[in-house]
Amino acid sequence: MPNRFPAGRGRARGAGRLMAPGRGTRGSGPFAPDLLSGQVAVVTGGATGIGLETARQLLLHGARVAIASRRPDVLDEAAESLQTETGRPPLTAVCDVRDEQGVRALAERVTAELGAADIVVNNAAANFRMPAERMTRRAFQTVVDIDLVGTFTVTRAFVGPMLERGSGNIISMVVPEVGRGFPTFSHAGAAKAGIVSLTASWAREWGPRGVRVNAVAPGLVPTEGVMAHMYATEAEKDAEDIPLRRLGTVTDIANCVLFLSSDAASWITGTTMTVDGGNSTMHL
Repeated sequence: MPNRFPAGRGRARGAGRLMAPGRGTRGSGPFAPDLLSGQVAVVTGGATGIGLETARQLLLHGARVAIASRRPDVLDEAAESLQTETGRPPLTAVCDVRDEQGVRALAERVTAELGAADIVVNNAAANFRMPAERMTRRAFQTVVDIDLVGTFTVTRAFVGPMLERGSGNIISMVVPEVGRGFPTFSHAGAAKAGIVSLTASWAREWGPRGVRVNAVAPGLVPTEGVMAHMYATEAEKDAEDIPLRRLGTVTDIANCVLFLSSDAASWITGTTMTVDGGNSTMHL
């Protein structure tokens, strides 16, 4: 798969053909329903795509969940959907991860209404196609501020109580392209590479104090945001080049987050888990 986002633009056509039969369905998944019972989870960028499905799976598996988004309209829609599908309402918060004061307020509200966070999923991100020679400083800075600095700001706001009690999980979303370049998305590639480095650094610093830090690198998952950059026919062609011969689903990624959040991953920290159907093996 030569390019994660081929040159096509516009809304996806024929997207219903992208999923393998029986994959990405709205079931509760392979984990026990009480996997995360009593735990408090925060998902930034939690109102759409992978973040929304992650919040849904966390709720289905017993966690109390807060979702944050910059957009009140999609946040309200997400909350209604999660309540309907899981029977458990999430705490919702309008929050821009670039706003340090707003992030601190989010942490205070989560602690007051749900309890101290056990799991933080750094999923808020910005991305758009731009050739490197045309990229402005402002464009580059926007993505770095949301993806990289936002991950730092959110983690810093929530990690204190985790360190004090000696337990907690930080999970951040990155991309598989970090190690091989991300053409026309170099701003996002640079930001995500920084998150991978933070993940390793934090894991070494905070591991002795009981806090695990990992990252998840999703392959091509046809969310609305991703498909804004490509046509469904091109995504189907890319799927043919993936060893498992299909695109990913939001549930594939959410299940990885569930695993990393659980005691089953108690000896895993500092790791970036690539979930891409084996596509990264084509670039070794």
